[in-house]
Amino acid sequence: MEGLIITLMGIAAVNVLAWLSPGPNTLAMISASINKGRKAGFATAFGSSTGGLVWATLTVLGAATVFELFPKAVFLLRMLGAAYLIWLGVKAWRGKGATLTVSQVEYSGWEAFRTGFFVIMTNPKAMLFFGSVFAAFVPENAPVWVLVIIVVFSQAQAFGMHCITVMVFSSQIVVHRFQRAQRKVNAVIGTLYCGLGGGVAMDALRRV
Repeated sequence: MEGLIITLMGIAAVNVLAWLSPGPNTLAMISASINKGRKAGFATAFGSSTGGLVWATLTVLGAATVFELFPKAVFLLRMLGAAYLIWLGVKAWRGKGATLTVSQVEYSGWEAFRTGFFVIMTNPKAMLFFGSVFAAFVPENAPVWVLVIIVVFSQAQAFGMHCITVMVFSSQIVVHRFQRAQRKVNAVIGTLYCGLGGGVAMDALRRV
């Protein structure tokens, strides 16, 4: 049991570090929160956590070894992720001229969930995190119940941190400031999405 506690403490620490170095999934939650409100932000966070649960499960099942054996699968995943991020960026750019307030925006829980899920599932950073850093804390020959606890704990913590992100960026102060600079904020979000997508694509091509 002591070994399990140490393992969970290590995973908790790396989860916090990952949360403090935001990537595309955090950007998706921020965008949903300030554009469509708190419910959309939570739905995006839930989608991201569900994707993280899938990645964590694949990790404990040995998916990292599979990716090493089939590098083309990694390349395709990275290019798919790059294309999806660029598509999200274009969507943000196209909406940068809108003058709707958050309360006027139609909220789609499924769309928000889907965005959060696909962003993390096609995010090379997530793949690297779960395939290397996270995997390093998974004990060898651990029984199934230990693996289940590790996976559930890591994603419960991740969802909690995602909720903090959503609460902050859907607060009245942040939303009010966003409404005053809506066009600029959407333009910045679109640029960040496209920049991340372009960087992922270039890195994938460079590794081929």
